[in-house]
Order: sequence, then C-alpha cells, then structure tokens
Amino acid sequence: MQRLFKLKKALKASSMNSYAELFRAGRTVAKERALSNSEIEVLEKNGNRCSDWSLVTVDTLFTPDRIFGSSFSGRVHLPAFYGTLLMPGDVSAPTGIYSSSIHDCLIENSLIHHASLMSNIWVAQGAVVQNVGSLVANGKSHYQIAAEISVGNEMGGRPVRVFPDITPELVKMQLFSKVDAETSKSFVQQMDAWRDEVLVPYGIIGKNAIVSNTNIVRNAWIGEHVRIDGAAKIRNTVVLGSLEEPTYIYDGVILENSCVQEGVKIHSTALVKDSVLMRRAKIGNKAIVNSSIICPCVHIDEAEVTHSFVGPLTQMHHHSLLIAALWPEGHGNLGYGANVGSNHTSRMPDQEIMPGLGMFFGLGSNIKFPANFSESPYTVISTGVTTSPQRLKFPFSLILPNNPQLHGVDAHLNELRPGWCYGNNAYSVARNAYKYAIRGKGFVAAEESQVLSDKNAALVLDALRRLHPPRIQEIYTEEQIPGLGSNYLKESSRHQSEIIYKGFLERYLLTKIFLVAESDHSLLTLNPHDVRKNFSGELFKELLKEIPLPDTFSELLKKFRIIEKQWSEAVVHGTDKDFARGRKIFDDYDESHPVDQAFIDWEKARFEDILRRTSVLLKELKVEG
Repeated sequence: MQRLFKLKKALKASSMNSYAELFRAGRTVAKERALSNSEIEVLEKNGNRCSDWSLVTVDTLFTPDRIFGSSFSGRVHLPAFYGTLLMPGDVSAPTGIYSSSIHDCLIENSLIHHASLMSNIWVAQGAVVQNVGSLVANGKSHYQIAAEISVGNEMGGRPVRVFPDITPELVKMQLFSKVDAETSKSFVQQMDAWRDEVLVPYGIIGKNAIVSNTNIVRNAWIGEHVRIDGAAKIRNTVVLGSLEEPTYIYDGVILENSCVQEGVKIHSTALVKDSVLMRRAKIGNKAIVNSSIICPCVHIDEAEVTHSFVGPLTQMHHHSLLIAALWPEGHGNLGYGANVGSNHTSRMPDQEIMPGLGMFFGLGSNIKFPANFSESPYTVISTGVTTSPQRLKFPFSLILPNNPQLHGVDAHLNELRPGWCYGNNAYSVARNAYKYAIRGKGFVAAEESQVLSDKNAALVLDALRRLHPPRIQEIYTEEQIPGLGSNYLKESSRHQSEIIYKGFLERYLLTKIFLVAESDHSLLTLNPHDVRKNFSGELFKELLKEIPLPDTFSELLKKFRIIEKQWSEAVVHGTDKDFARGRKIFDDYDESHPVDQAFIDWEKARFEDILRRTSVLLKELKVEG
C-alpha cells in the first residue's frame, strides 16, 4: 500500500496535470469568435494564406497586424497578440506568427517565427518557437507514461515502469521491494489511469518555453521554462521545467522516448534514448544514455551508460563505460577509461553489477561481471586493475593489482586493503561529503550522503567481526575470511584494517550519543552505556560489545572532541604528501596547484562547530573544557 500511496502522491504533484485540467474544463481559450471579412482581408494582404478561413477562430480582442507570410490549415485558434518576447541571443521581438505553416493548432500569446511545419501543437502563453523544421504531434504518443525500462541485465529481468515525475524511491520500490502480484497490478493500473487523464490531443509547448533552431520535434511535451536551442531531434519525449529550475537542451542533442525532469541540462551532441533523467542531471559532450534511469544531480560527460539505474551525485567523465549497473545509492565516480561493462558471458548479456555507495572506479579499470560491491561502500578500485566476478563485503576498501612476485597467490586475485579509504584517505572522504552537500542541496536528502550512517556502521561492524580468521597466516583469501571476494589480504593489512574499522565505529558511536544527549540534556546525568534505550534495533547493543565507552559523559565528550580533532587534522593535511612530492617534480607546484580553500574552511568550520557544541554540554555538566 505504501508503494501505491507514494505513486498517487507523485502523480498528483505533476505539472502535467494543469494542462489536462484546463483542456477538460474548456478553459484553453477565452471567448472566441470567427474572423471578420476585414480581418481576413488584412491577413491576406500581409501574405498569409488559408484554404478555409472559417476553420480559424480568434480571441475577441484579436487583431491581424502581427501575422505575416504564414499559411493556415485545419482548425486553428489564434490569440490577441500583444507585447514582446526574448528569442535566443536576447533579441526582443513582438509576439505573433511570422513566415510559418500552422495546421490544427491552439495558440496563446506567443512568438512563432520561421516554423516550417507546426501541426497539432498547443503553444502556451509566453512561449517562443523560432527557426524550427518539423514541430508535429499525431496524438499517438503516451509520453512514456507507464513505459517499461529494463535496468540491470539486458535480458529484461528487472523491468521498471516509469512516468515523467518518477522519483528514485519509486524506482527502488519496484526493483528491490517484494510485493504480491495484486499490488504490482494495481501499481500499473494506477499509472495507466493517470495517463488517460493527463493526455491531451496536442503536443505541448509550455508557458515561457523556447524551442529554436531545432530540426525535428515530434510527439513532445515541452514543459514550462524549458530552453531548447539547436537540438538535432526530440521525439516521443516529455521535458519538464519550472521558473525555479529551467531545463536546457542544446547543441546537437538527440532525445527520444524519454522523460526529462526539471533542472536537467543536456548538451553538446549527447544522445539519450528510452531513459529517465531526474532533476538536475547533466548529460553532455557526446555522452550516450540508453535504457537507463539517472537519479538527481548525476553528471555524465563523454561517457556511455546503458541499462543502468544510476544513483544520485554520481560522476562519469572522459570516455568511461557503465552497463547493466544497479547503483541505487550512487555518490560514485568513474575515471577515464573505466570499463564497467563486461555483462556478456560470450553467450548472452545477462550479467550485472551492483556498485556500492561512493564507489570509485579508477583510470582504465576493467570490471568483470557478475559483481556485487553493494556491501562495500566508499571502495576504490585502483588504476588499471582488472577485477574478477565477486561479492565483496568490506567497506572503505582499496583494491590494488596482484603482486606477481607474491608466491602461492592465484594470478586472478587482487590485493585488498579493507578500511584504507577511511583510515588513509580522510581528505577524499571529507571532500566528497563537502561536494555532495553543495551539489545535492535541496535535491538529495542529506542523510543519503552521510559517511557515519547506520547502514555503513552495520556493514563495518560485520566486516570487523569477519576479520578474525581461525588462525593467523601471512595471506588470506575468501576461504579463510568470507567476503574478500576475488582478492587476497595480507596479515599486516588485516591488523591495520581492524584498527581503522574500530576507529570508524568509535567515532560513529560517540557521534550518535553526542547527538542524542544534545537533544535531551537530562541524559547527561546517566552512564553513557545507559542511553542504549534511546536507540532502536540491535546495532547500538552490538557495537557496545566491540567498542568500550567511557564511564561518564564528561569523559565521553572530551574523547569525542579528541577523535574529531584527529579526523579534522587528517583531512586538512590530507594533501601534504601530494605537495611534497609535487614540489620535487615541478618548481612552480604551489603556484599552479592551489589548495581548495573553500573546502578547508568548510572542514574547519565543521570542527569548530563541534567544539562549540561540546563546550555547551560540558558547561551543563559544570566541567572545565
């Protein structure tokens, strides 16, 4: 039932409803009348032609002095043109119809200039149609409402029903929630019913939208404040926009059978087919997106994505490839030449990958399918590494290439360093959090970007407990430590990983206790162990078995400040080694490689805020800071 409720809520909020409501209520035009003989005479004197002027209706205040050199056929409604509008290039021009061919159209006060053929289109108030080849609708498009997109393996095993305003949550519900057949049927029926309600017998050019210098626009719903300039083709597609979040499509884009939400930018000969682009996504520079669902604030440049569900804030640049990926949590990155696309077994494209939250695929890495990294958030696959099919269950890992000089290790196994990305790369972890906070603000829930989350803590705790092999040895594989996947682990790394994981869990645990005490000062009088009743589930209880807590809140708060200070110093000085190495190689390294001062200031402010807030609680306890 929750799935149906959330679907109903999303459908009700769609901006597409307003046009359907206007049409059904008969309020698409004001009072209309036929053309007078004198008006027809003026129109023809201005170079306009029509085989049957009786089929043309006009607003009561209509005047013919803003229509020149155009032809009309079928049933056309014309408004009272007034005022001016801005064409691309910020050129102001009076509203009206100029040098265009109009067939069966409903036109509000707008600017139509050099439209070779405009058929069956509703042009709303304030819209601009300029230098367009074929802008037509045949009434047969369902605008992708209830269309099916198969993500994951290309054989169609994971179909998702989509609609223009679909949310990441509704996609995840369909992919990962087990429901009965009746609920699934009702889900599709509700979408089908809404499609019948929302469709109108016109293609739409919404209020204050601009469609210019574009050759083909067919069966398209172009929403309000959408800017299209120089696209190659737009077909069977809904493009939504708003005043707060205008949508931009320009420079050779091909867009077919897709849903594009508010604030999206598609540019520079990008190709998008059979896909959904959610709010604030950016697709450009010859990127290819095919049969995929792209979540908010994802950037894809010079890369290819096929049959994938790509979570928020993921970045792909520089000719990388992602095929058959289920990546709901996103926040990841693909480097140049990363080949995450080995879904063929030489027989069928029936394999897939599940990357983890914040995962990074390094330059030239090759990832063989099937692969499941969903239980290894913030894992980095190093440059040039080829991974074998596997299921990895160690968060914050670094995967390095096999050392050929290491005897007794299979050649296909890579080296794994669990926890390395948290314990040895604090700068990257914190800077990503900083970038996510800025790019995802208002579009991606802040809790989705948290490193110190309940889910990450549970995964780290599980990994920590599996780092206790039956006996100590120099090299471990999946047989000795489950969850290593197609990798080996050195004893020295295992020992270091235990330290890092315990450090992560201690920071997580103290942070949680600090936050609950901050919201309820009466807890400060308790032993920190006694606040476990304030946390639901078993995670807190299980953590206490691994992580010792101080006996008093004052000691806990002081320890919390020490841990946060250590973390902040690791972040601020995270690039010191890079600078030391760079100075040996380039004489002007400091001048040409400025520090990201905005991020450093953000991190310092974060730590200073922790100091201030802990001081408030210590003062409450009458303890000297």
